Amino acid sequence: MNAPVAAASSASTSLDELIYVELIGRAFLRIENNAVIKPEPAVLAKLSIDLADAYRAEHKARLAELGPKNVGYEIQMDDIANWDKKI
Repeated sequence: MNAPVAAASSASTSLDELIYVELIGRAFLRIENNAVIKPEPAVLAKLSIDLADAYRAEHKARLAELGPKNVGYEIQMDDIANWDKKI
């Protein structure tokens, strides 16, 4: 479990690559001492890119929810102009 975390800290490793490595590692089918990858590596690569894009979109949406919220306050330009006059 520490390997993906350590790999994620590397600037040259993207989320797509980390997902691909994880998927390819789980996709091996062992048949009489021969390792066969099912499904095809190109399909796993496309899936890893799609999963990374979905993760980034959801992550961006969650961060937006954490941002500041306007809770019923309305500031008009006149209010800001009054601040300058008081100083």
